[in-house]
Amino acid sequence: MKIRTTVAAGIAVATALALTACTGGTSSSSTSGASAGDGKISGNISFQTWSLKNDKFTPYFEGVVKAFEKEHPGVTVKWIDQPADGYEDKILQQAGSGELPDVVNLPPEYAYSLASAGQLVDLKKGSKILGDYVDGGVGAYKFDGIDGSFGFPWYLGTELNYWNKDLLAKGGVTAPPKTHAATLDAATKLAAAGVQTISDVPGPKSLQIMVSDRGGKLDVYKDGKFVFNTPEAAAIIQRYAELYKLGAITPEALQNAGTANANVNNFNKGTVAWTTSGPNYIDKDVSVNAPSILPSVEASNGFGNPPLFVQGISVSAKSKNSATALAFAEFLTNTKNQIAFVKLAPGFFPGTKAANEDPSAFTETAKNQMQGVASGLAASQMNKARMVGAPKFTEAMETYAKQQIALAVKGEISAQAALDKAVEYAKQNVAS
Repeated sequence: MKIRTTVAAGIAVATALALTACTGGTSSSSTSGASAGDGKISGNISFQTWSLKNDKFTPYFEGVVKAFEKEHPGVTVKWIDQPADGYEDKILQQAGSGELPDVVNLPPEYAYSLASAGQLVDLKKGSKILGDYVDGGVGAYKFDGIDGSFGFPWYLGTELNYWNKDLLAKGGVTAPPKTHAATLDAATKLAAAGVQTISDVPGPKSLQIMVSDRGGKLDVYKDGKFVFNTPEAAAIIQRYAELYKLGAITPEALQNAGTANANVNNFNKGTVAWTTSGPNYIDKDVSVNAPSILPSVEASNGFGNPPLFVQGISVSAKSKNSATALAFAEFLTNTKNQIAFVKLAPGFFPGTKAANEDPSAFTETAKNQMQGVASGLAASQMNKARMVGAPKFTEAMETYAKQQIALAVKGEISAQAALDKAVEYAKQNVAS
């Protein structure tokens, strides 16, 4: 099971335009969702998940549905599960034909498509408990140019920093750096001792985090434009170029720019001092694939506003029993039910603030002591974590940007030129 957030923005925008044509809605930036109102909780509703009908999760969902129906006699909830492949096409088909389920599992990218076409309830208007949910998760369902909030955060992921203490000590660094700027300073010191620290180059998404760690803000997309080519971002890239000359950055970081998990793979080899990964990295990866470095691995919180990976629950604005649909969405995502769900999904975290106060209530018993530390750290940062990128910023754009930034790190083009080229590429390739 993994967070399913890598959806091309072109699909999202095309979906919104197609829905507009089919439903008579509008894709205008002023679009806002409907309110669920205060109607009676009664009647029949449908609830759709994404590739979660299996031996592990089926009993859970059947139990939630049964409990809700018992609490509201006369109500019937029909659970539907769609396969992993083609989910975005199915959502488009359902919405375009007026058959979108009343309650539906949507990542932010899909929710953006439907919200753009007026297909989702604005939970800011409809729900009185939106403040109970993790701020970053709620924010992931607020979209530039659209008024409202369109999803309850359901199950979440984030990233932590991981350090090789033996390599840090070799370079005279006695404790893991607490900020990204301090990490780059430590990388200078480590390079003098022949230790490499960095095995990846930053893209616009990670630059967002790095700038936030310095007290600033970097938007990828705002007011209809890609805007990540800022002086602050260029300054960080220039610093990477200086570190590359010192030997602090691995050659693979430039050769594999845009390649998934390149930094983790190098860290597992014991050749670099720092990487980022998910909260279950120690038990699920290091202990299995790199046991020799396990004793020297230490976890720490992510920098600035760490990344947030989100799956959520939205309510159809076309539901004939909107009050029931809203009530079920709130019931499914309440603290008790979220804790029960993520207990079945190790490495993920619940979407309510209260649920994250005690990670021992839902995390697996750690096989390694540092894994327990990592789980606690991830829970502690959940409320400040933020979704990186933007619905219109695709993985192809991220990959192209990292390739240009790699050229800047090698000194072949300037940092500002790399960012400007990446912005122009995004502008030319965005669906509109």
